[in-house]
Amino acid sequence: MKPQLFIITGVNGIGKSCIIPKLRDHLNSINFVVHDFDERGVPDNADSEWRKSEIKHWFTIAEQNISKKLSTVVCGFMKMSDIKHALENGYSIKVSVCVLDASPETISSRILSRYLTPESLIELKRTTGKTPEKFVSDNVWVASKFREEAKENAYYLLDTNEQRPDKVATSVIAWINTQNI
Repeated sequence: MKPQLFIITGVNGIGKSCIIPKLRDHLNSINFVVHDFDERGVPDNADSEWRKSEIKHWFTIAEQNISKKLSTVVCGFMKMSDIKHALENGYSIKVSVCVLDASPETISSRILSRYLTPESLIELKRTTGKTPEKFVSDNVWVASKFREEAKENAYYLLDTNEQRPDKVATSVIAWINTQNI
């Protein structure tokens, strides 16, 4: 197996963070390190500059891990253009991308189920500056763009409709295993 960077991306509420525990449990820790893109924290009104700096951080971590013969799996919101930008600016590592996808109804349901308490609404406002309704509409629109770009770039597009996180994680693990042949 040749070590590389695996990116699991998709819109907010699609289930990226939910699959991390199973990925950590089922991917051999001798060969893989699994990270949440946001594990270093998300600033107030996180913007594209913050996201780009985090992508750069994870590419650097992946390079370090590859030198130790480890593959890196990063789950989080990463735009295809930001991934491409990182690859065009000094990183010469193999990157495989999986885009988690779902219908507008599923995305809306998953997002709205997260923001039911006053505390969760405050956190949403702090990190995005948006209402739940605006956050949903933006993510439904972004999902359509992610879907198009995944197809254009021949990225793996995984439909998560009506799938629990453990099933999605199993599909991601199977995909990762096909990339390491």
